[in-house]
Amino acid sequence: MTTSHVSASEDPRALRSRQRLKDALMHLLQGEELSGIGVAELCREAGVHRTTFYGHYESVGELAADVFASMIDEASAVDPVNDQPLHVIARVYYDGTASVLRAVARERQAIRSLLESSVSLGFRRRLRTYFVKRAAEAIEVMRANGLDLPQNTDVGTAFIAGGLVSSLELWASVDDDDVETFTRRVFRNMPGWWPDLQE
Repeated sequence: MTTSHVSASEDPRALRSRQRLKDALMHLLQGEELSGIGVAELCREAGVHRTTFYGHYESVGELAADVFASMIDEASAVDPVNDQPLHVIARVYYDGTASVLRAVARERQAIRSLLESSVSLGFRRRLRTYFVKRAAEAIEVMRANGLDLPQNTDVGTAFIAGGLVSSLELWASVDDDDVETFTRRVFRNMPGWWPDLQE
């Protein structure tokens, strides 16, 4: 069982080891497919022992899931300002989604490989967890700034999160670099109560 994102040690040595493994993975991905990278090669590149690797991850795929789920979560971080019109706040989330799509496009081959791997379910689950949190935050910000919604928005939050994960999977699977057009397509399919981007 992985310790990377559940009960990972915050010991500085453990943090350094995980960072070295992540850096090594990203370096190796510049020259080869994710599916071709083995634990031994990764450990050589990172300068860590296999025992250290297995203390954090069960497989290279699990490490990749950790790296790319965290990358996508970071790309989706936004900081909307309160007391703004809803269309301005909606634009902040639109721009955040475009940022995620650009991040996925930069690592498209690795993310495709990850989605086709044995750890894809865990990767999708982590993305969904991140997007549920982001969607809930967005709804609360919009509600605080005038969006009229019922108190219980669990279904709306789940709908948005699931749709975003599936949209990212589609985006990773196509050879398309038109982030603006794809972002517009995503937002045309948001729930009907989602604010328009223009007044």
